[in-house]
Amino acid sequence: MQAIVWQDHFFRERNMRVPIMRRSLRNMEYYMGKDPGGSFVALDGKKVIGSILSHTWGSVGWFGPLEVNPVCQDKGYGKSLVAASIDYLKSRGCTTIGCETMASSPRNIAFYMKQGFKAKAISHVLYKRLAPVLPDAEVPGTRPFDSGKDLAGCKEMWEAIVPGLDYSPELASLTAGKLGEAWVVDTEAGPAHAIVHTYEMFEESQNAIIKLMVAGKNDDAIAGKLLDRCEMAGAIAGKTGMFLRTYDANPPELNWFFKRGYELQGNSVRLILQGQDEGADMLHVSCWSG
Repeated sequence: MQAIVWQDHFFRERNMRVPIMRRSLRNMEYYMGKDPGGSFVALDGKKVIGSILSHTWGSVGWFGPLEVNPVCQDKGYGKSLVAASIDYLKSRGCTTIGCETMASSPRNIAFYMKQGFKAKAISHVLYKRLAPVLPDAEVPGTRPFDSGKDLAGCKEMWEAIVPGLDYSPELASLTAGKLGEAWVVDTEAGPAHAIVHTYEMFEESQNAIIKLMVAGKNDDAIAGKLLDRCEMAGAIAGKTGMFLRTYDANPPELNWFFKRGYELQGNSVRLILQGQDEGADMLHVSCWSG
């Protein structure tokens, strides 16, 4: 169903016929494993015709992807799925609730705004082609994440972004699912850190994905080291490209990525139903997009 939904979306809104790209089983297990109680489906009889996945990061909750079979859209299934996810996120204590959707889709944006969401800022999809590197290559000043040593300091940095924000589920799922690597640069403000996924998000994908980077208050030099190490991890794993999403309300500025070889691939709109948006002084790369 997922592939059909996105094929229909691109044809309807952009008049584009795109090849079928199916999420890998590993990708779905990663999403569902973090919040199994927040995974919902819509049924027509016994047939699954829609689904939504919820994600909790402490006080911050978001959902995505939301998918409804094209022949069943505009019948209230999507609205019901969103309502179920919101109820779940509230039950988990989330005080900030939102999502991201394609900026090129007025239909999607209107759908969420009719349910009380407000558009905040743009989230950019960036891509870089990776050059091959030697397996023993290093980035000076970086080291592997150590939960016992680093987690408390990471939580202090997350608290500066949004009170109660907790990325621990991402670090736990990284280890449990062997999804990639986490790297740290020690700073006076705490352990600046990044997570890179080198698993296959889509079947036959050749790309890695930076899921998270927190590098202190506007510290471009530290962010550069973390980005270099994530790119190196992707290249060593045999990936040919790197994706990331960066929220426009946070540093670093988009030009910083352009200077490092990234290209803009697309944009999403971040919408918030309730709660506090992210602070704008902590250098922070993440996204609310499934």
